Parts: sequence; structure tokens; C-alpha cells
Amino acid sequence: MDISNLKRQHNEVMNLANYILNNITSSTVEQNLDQIVKNINTITGKLKIHLLNEDKYLYPFLSSSPDTTLNAFGVKYSEEMKEVSKAYEDYKSKYNTVNKVKQNIVEFNKDTEKIFEALSSRIDREEKELYPLLG
Repeated sequence: MDISNLKRQHNEVMNLANYILNNITSSTVEQNLDQIVKNINTITGKLKIHLLNEDKYLYPFLSSSPDTTLNAFGVKYSEEMKEVSKAYEDYKSKYNTVNKVKQNIVEFNKDTEKIFEALSSRIDREEKELYPLLG
């Protein structure tokens, strides 16, 4: 299975996330809020496309594999991703405008670090555990 598109999507999401993480801790956070919020919304779109690709190609491939290890990974990763996806959707709904972020910058910073740690951890696990099994 060709996973190059999935890897590219991971890189795009993490580049956008890293911009956000690098700028929420700076003294110029309010000056960068337009771009930060734009990145939050762009990540939302990229994650939706990524999840559609996983649902349409990756998980069916894993579930139809004669390899029971791949079957198990497919079930595990599909279920886990539902939780990560829901958490990101909640985060996005809470912070998808500059005004929403400005209402509580401290909470935004904490939530941002938490959600991107979860997303980064998930991506790392896919890249290190799952993708090597796919070639």
C-alpha cells in the first residue's frame, strides 16, 4: 500500500501545529492570532481529508489483510482516532476565531499544548508502529 500521501498529510498538519505551538509561548502571541487561528482551521480541513483517506483506503486494507497483526492495528487505530478526532473537533470549535482565543489566552495555551501533544503522539505512533508494516 502506498502511504506517501498519508505521510505528506502528517507533515503538513505538524508544520501548521508547530507554528501554533511556537507562537503561543511568545510575547507576540496576540500579534500572531490571525495566523494561529487560520492554522487551526486549516488543520481541521487537512485532518478531515486525512481521516477520509484512512477510512476509505487504510482501514479497509488493514481489515481485509490476511495478516492478523494488521487486522488488529486497523481496529485499534480506527477506534483511537475517533477519540483524537473528537478532541480536536472540540478544540477547534472552542478556538476557531480570534475573539474566542482572546477570551482566555491562558486556557487556550494549555488546551493547545494538550491537543497537539495528543495529535503528535498519534502521528508518531502511526509513523513508527503502523506504516513500517505497510512497506
